[in-house]
Amino acid sequence: MDNILQLFTSLRAYLDKKFLEINRPNNVAGSKIFDALIELDHDFGSGNDLQHNTKTNQVYRGKKYHDYKDELIQALDDINEKTKVEIDKSDDLSVSLTFYQTNIKQNNRQTKDLDNMEKPTLDAMQVALGFDDAQITDKSSHKRTNFTRALHVTIWKV
Repeated sequence: MDNILQLFTSLRAYLDKKFLEINRPNNVAGSKIFDALIELDHDFGSGNDLQHNTKTNQVYRGKKYHDYKDELIQALDDINEKTKVEIDKSDDLSVSLTFYQTNIKQNNRQTKDLDNMEKPTLDAMQVALGFDDAQITDKSSHKRTNFTRALHVTIWKV
């Protein structure tokens, strides 16, 4: 009986390890601390969304940027009330972002550039989850087609 229990314990440890490997990028060795799929009403913000006030000569982020960022902060706050993720300022982080857009083709001018969607997303994540983006040592981002606009965020402590 002990041999069977040892076999199942060993098998479970092996499967747990393989499951973690499947559910994180190949180059990430760490523990997953946050994972959320968030459906969004507002279009993804863009780091290129800059407005210029010619009277004061000030440059500022536009309404679309702030609408998206504010919605994402609220959604992340709601999720974090349940998950209670705590990120220490000394933690190295790995982040994976998948932007689900409703456009059929993701490689034309009708879609936002991947790097431009990252800026407001990371800004919102910092506010809601309490980390500095300087802590991110590894990042992967993807654009995908979906029936609804959504964002999948995964964070690992490396």
